[in-house]
Amino acid sequence: ARGATVEDLDGNKYIDVMGGVAVNNVGHSHPEVVKAMYEQANEVAHTADFPSPVRVRLIEELVGIAPGDMRGHSRVAFAMSGSDAVETALKFAKYFTKRTEIVAFHGAYHGVTAGALALTTNQAYRRGLPPSIPGVHFAPYPYCYRCPFGKKFPDCDLECARYTGDMISKSGMGLADRPAAVIMEPVQGEGGYIVPPKEAIEWIAKVARENNILFIDDEVQAGFCRTGRWFAIEHHGVTPDLITAGKGLGGDFPVAAVIGHRRIMDELPKMWNPVTFGGNAVGAAVSLKNIELMRRYDLCRRSEVLGGYFMDLLKELEERSKIVGDVRGKGLMIGVELVKDKSTKAPMDMDKMIWLINRMRDNGVLALIAGRFENVVRFMPPLVITREQIDKVFAVFSKVIGELEEQI
Repeated sequence: ARGATVEDLDGNKYIDVMGGVAVNNVGHSHPEVVKAMYEQANEVAHTADFPSPVRVRLIEELVGIAPGDMRGHSRVAFAMSGSDAVETALKFAKYFTKRTEIVAFHGAYHGVTAGALALTTNQAYRRGLPPSIPGVHFAPYPYCYRCPFGKKFPDCDLECARYTGDMISKSGMGLADRPAAVIMEPVQGEGGYIVPPKEAIEWIAKVARENNILFIDDEVQAGFCRTGRWFAIEHHGVTPDLITAGKGLGGDFPVAAVIGHRRIMDELPKMWNPVTFGGNAVGAAVSLKNIELMRRYDLCRRSEVLGGYFMDLLKELEERSKIVGDVRGKGLMIGVELVKDKSTKAPMDMDKMIWLINRMRDNGVLALIAGRFENVVRFMPPLVITREQIDKVFAVFSKVIGELEEQI
């Protein structure tokens, strides 16, 4: 794999719009990343919780790019995966607030370990298992295409956000007390690449702040220039209390972290959260190189511009297609929801979605599906993808959409 392309064992070449599930933001096997990995491994690879120079520099970088009031006023705890980062954030929130309950959202994906799985709503990950942790409550995510209240934005008066606000601040809503935290994806990933209205996020964060409830921003999939900003929450003008980061942070190497405002992090017990491989020296060196490349190539801007270009093409396809129900996204985090009927919004059948993805592969494009009904094609390519490659991806996608329409 190189850049935004992949070659298989038979010599077939593909344009990759999976990006390792939004991981390879600077591209596959960037030569400078490979060099950084090698050079650091040749010096020292693993230091446990020792403060190696690259680990300290990475902490400084993360604090320096944190959003809003977190910038320059944060601490960092390293983890080994997105799930691990979520577990760590939950632990920190519960200790700091001395409360135990958590509010998450319908359609959420926060990981598959015990605590993170309790926040994840996809039955495929939970089926056959007992409840993992108690005290998790779910609120409606602002999913305007399928509003749970049957309304339309902006005439809805943000009913979903107001419901969530009541849920976390008022009695009689099923919680034993105010929750320790609300955890939210600023752009929902596995749930279908859903972009909520800015006002909805602002309202939920405002109510949380007024009630001393922590706002945990899950940026594992949406962070590091993916949506055209370092963090997707920046589109909403909200400063979170804790951020979970992963995927694009390490890119070709598994790195994850919790970035937390120091008013919270400084209250935690010392030597309280050991993670054997968290802050691994090789991972830190790779992450530093990734951040350097994101700046050098201005990947936030590139993602915004190319994402807007791709969105325009897909919106034109939505206008003329019988089965493209909704096109949405930020930057190069784009979802296309397919339906059997635009008027009823009946989700496209799973077997048809699998056929479509396999057909795209046969035409040289690697893609994945997502969504509550597994009817969303998601585009999350390496941010170094070219406009010409996007044109080829669009040509293949529109061709396969036309073929699928003939089957409906």
